[in-house]
Amino acid sequence: MKVFVDSDVILDVILEREEFIFSQKLLDLLLTRKIAMLTSPIVFTNSFYIIRKLKGRDKAHMALKKMRKLFNVCVLNEKTIDKALASGFKDFEDAIQYYCALESKIKYLVTRNKKDYVGDEVCVISPQEAIALFEKN
Repeated sequence: MKVFVDSDVILDVILEREEFIFSQKLLDLLLTRKIAMLTSPIVFTNSFYIIRKLKGRDKAHMALKKMRKLFNVCVLNEKTIDKALASGFKDFEDAIQYYCALESKIKYLVTRNKKDYVGDEVCVISPQEAIALFEKN
């Protein structure tokens, strides 16, 4: 099984956002169950930008190196961009995430931002929902 993890969940863990403890619990569970974790290339660029502003360039670079060891990266190509542009998503970044997950044949996309995702080809779930789902299996 493969799971797409959105940037908000990843940043919760990297930035140690205590109010979003379920993100860390989810990553721990996915690692324990050896479930493949994927994300898109733009998550790396966006994460670097945010972490660099908050913690500096060196810490951002180190965080991304660690992140890359944990996550496979989905392909982002013209087809993905075209689908995102043609979609009904309000947020273009979310559309890219969704279609990267779809192109990679991923069943679950985990995000704290479920309301902005449209479409029914990928199951969009919260970290809490993912924990409940993967603890059962």
